[in-house]
Amino acid sequence: MAIAGRILTGDMDHVHHRHVDGDNCLLMVADGMGGHTHGALASKTVLDHLITGAEHLLEPQSAAAAVDAANARLYAVMAEHPETGGMGTAVVGAVLSAQSVLVFNVGDSRCYRSTEDELCQLSQDDVASIAKDASGHRQSHAVTQCLGGIPFQLPLSPHIAVHPPLGVGETLLLCSDGLTDMVDDEAIAHLLTCDASRLADAVRKVAGAAMKAGGADNLSIIAARTMHSSPIAQRDL
Repeated sequence: MAIAGRILTGDMDHVHHRHVDGDNCLLMVADGMGGHTHGALASKTVLDHLITGAEHLLEPQSAAAAVDAANARLYAVMAEHPETGGMGTAVVGAVLSAQSVLVFNVGDSRCYRSTEDELCQLSQDDVASIAKDASGHRQSHAVTQCLGGIPFQLPLSPHIAVHPPLGVGETLLLCSDGLTDMVDDEAIAHLLTCDASRLADAVRKVAGAAMKAGGADNLSIIAARTMHSSPIAQRDL
């Protein structure tokens, strides 16, 4: 995952709290596939590429092209290192500015907006409806598209959307399916708002709920909240 151009990798045992000043704050979560080592390489390759060209993530059309280019870079790495063939990653990202929140994603990692009244999913899941049971819970981790993931490159259809800027006290949550497969939206909404003044504690509670539910997958979380004019980014793993 990445916060304002800094990539955070490896297992973390505490919340990283950071104040971010200025405009166009880039937040991303990449959830790798293909085994622990290759999944980590896939996610870092994509994050590195997107950070290097972060200026292309400011507008919808160029953001879609940037995600396509990151996918091409991933396939170039696989061609250079055949032992990594088939590695892949989901990615979700958001660019926060005073004018808007631009959200992009491919795969099943998610972005939510949390207010006092509701939790709204801003990303779109690349998951087939047949992979869900009658109650909407996933029965399979298969995705309909991701970056990499198969031996040959196919065209991507990244999901890109522009939303109004975060209001003071509103929270943006980016996460891997390690959270959403374990904790439903209603519970996430409650945990994010039960102690509105302490976002770090809310992140701990959200992560703890996933662990208590079984912690069946890697867990990556970034939570950002606007305090006056500065987003505060926090993550737990």
